[in-house]
Amino acid sequence: EILPPDTAVRAATADVAGEPSTRVPAVVHALNSSTKWLVALAHTIAVWSRPRAFVGPYVVVGSIGAVYLTEALKKLFDQRRPDGAPIADPGMPSSHALVTFFAAVSWASVVDPSVLGGTIRVLLVGAAATVAVLRVVCGYHSVAQIAVGAGLGSVLGWGWMLLGEAVRSTNPRLAYGSAFGAYIAGSAYFIAKNMRHWAARDAHH
Repeated sequence: EILPPDTAVRAATADVAGEPSTRVPAVVHALNSSTKWLVALAHTIAVWSRPRAFVGPYVVVGSIGAVYLTEALKKLFDQRRPDGAPIADPGMPSSHALVTFFAAVSWASVVDPSVLGGTIRVLLVGAAATVAVLRVVCGYHSVAQIAVGAGLGSVLGWGWMLLGEAVRSTNPRLAYGSAFGAYIAGSAYFIAKNMRHWAARDAHH
């Protein structure tokens, strides 16, 4: 019998609800769990390697906003995750897919338009796609949930950067100060509210 794609993925990845699938290699689960930390680290390095640049803190602020937008959308759509998913909250859209594609498109929009810049764009989008696919492979989301997250994140990232350029062109000093202040406040809130939850969840699994 040929199963639909989502059903086939669930059958291959899901064992017992609340626990990662034992049918997926442990190294894949470890990579999936590490992606949120790697994205946070990459953003931190990007900001503090060029602390006087507007784009770094601006992209991070947008990414933090995208996290909380996704939480609101999940409550609105209230679509369950695939059968046997390790967590039980709503899954539409995938927050990992939305936020990573938001960040990838945002950073790609400011990369120098050269041969190297094109390579960097491909790597950014490829990394975001890898994060999204891992969520399906490990049983956290359906294909539709990551597809919606990726599409919405891409559109929001593009729009966010257009808005940022418009604001910065009007008053660069005020734009930078506002972005950096929001980055500091938003990061402190995100660490207290979300990253502590990440650590607790990773320790449980």
